[in-house]
Amino acid sequence: MIVNFNRTVPVLFGPGAALRTGLKVKQLGVKKVLCVYDQGVKSAGIADKIVDNLKAAGIQVVIYDGVEVDPPDTNINNAAEMANTENVDGIVGVGGGSTMDTAKAINVLLTNPPPISRYYVGSGNEMKPGKVLVLLPTTAGTGSEVTPISVVSDTATHSKKGVIGPTATATLAIVDPELLVELPPKITAATGMDAFSHAVEALTSEGMNPMSDVLAEKAVELITQNLLKAVKDGSDLNARTNMSFASLIAGFAFTDSLTHWGHAIAHTIGAQFHIPHGVGCAVALPAVVEYVADAVPEKVWRVALAMGLSLPEDMPPLELGAAVAEAIRNLNRDVGIPSLKEFKVEEASLEQLPGAVLADDCAMFGPKRASAGQVLSMLKKAYEY
Repeated sequence: MIVNFNRTVPVLFGPGAALRTGLKVKQLGVKKVLCVYDQGVKSAGIADKIVDNLKAAGIQVVIYDGVEVDPPDTNINNAAEMANTENVDGIVGVGGGSTMDTAKAINVLLTNPPPISRYYVGSGNEMKPGKVLVLLPTTAGTGSEVTPISVVSDTATHSKKGVIGPTATATLAIVDPELLVELPPKITAATGMDAFSHAVEALTSEGMNPMSDVLAEKAVELITQNLLKAVKDGSDLNARTNMSFASLIAGFAFTDSLTHWGHAIAHTIGAQFHIPHGVGCAVALPAVVEYVADAVPEKVWRVALAMGLSLPEDMPPLELGAAVAEAIRNLNRDVGIPSLKEFKVEEASLEQLPGAVLADDCAMFGPKRASAGQVLSMLKKAYEY
């Protein structure tokens, strides 16, 4: 088997690491940055700390604080126009997945002609290298600080699109668990289950490899042991540190092996019903594990071991899949993940979704193919667990 091991992003990790942002950005030769964040990061006081740190290092700062959840292409195009007008030579993104996706996409347009839709996966348009891009995650979930993809909401098609490549990859990731201390329980839970899904799907993906397996298993173990602690007590720095590390290595894992049916479902229900991405991943994952268990029973068994489950070694694949799926549902319940029914999604509306799930780029990496009927079955299992 020939596989790729892609470790392209240097990482500065640990409590207090964010205090070195200005120093690191200056060392990268940047004199003027666009600092990208949303209003939540602003109101939490995190954004001002990073901006002040940058200014203390002698770096000029231009602010873009208009990040939205599931960042629309129009916002990215407008922010990039502002950044180019200001002639910045770097970007610092501070926030969750939407902020990092926005910062990455803006970076693409600093050196390539707009709009961002020119660079969606499958467009065939090449991208010139971007400028310096430093990312500071404020959630433990997406792993976006170390992945080479920006997910953009296309306003023309009402679907999520990917921009992939070195230009959408950070120059440096600064992962500081202290930035997560004030993260609300609901967001802690949703983003944590996003990271959990990255790990489980990386382990069971058609693109799985030995390196991603090792990283993904450790991420499953750490999240199982620490997510509920972080949800219950946001000030538990040990739990926050373990979650930050788990999210980071899960990001490395799925960069190599890629996610599959769970993310295809999450992308679809996110675009259609505005379900938070982490919630979408969480509710889809149990049904997905059940579905793929007979194709990759040895990998589902490794998920079970990483979760600390005590199951018979000779358990048939379908029973194994059902047992692991129920354990994941229990984890969802414990940390407060709502079902699709609780989001007021009409069950009948699920009938319209299988085509979009099958068309999602992630679907091609499932360890077994699925029909529209099988996808609908997974969606219905995600509806009310």
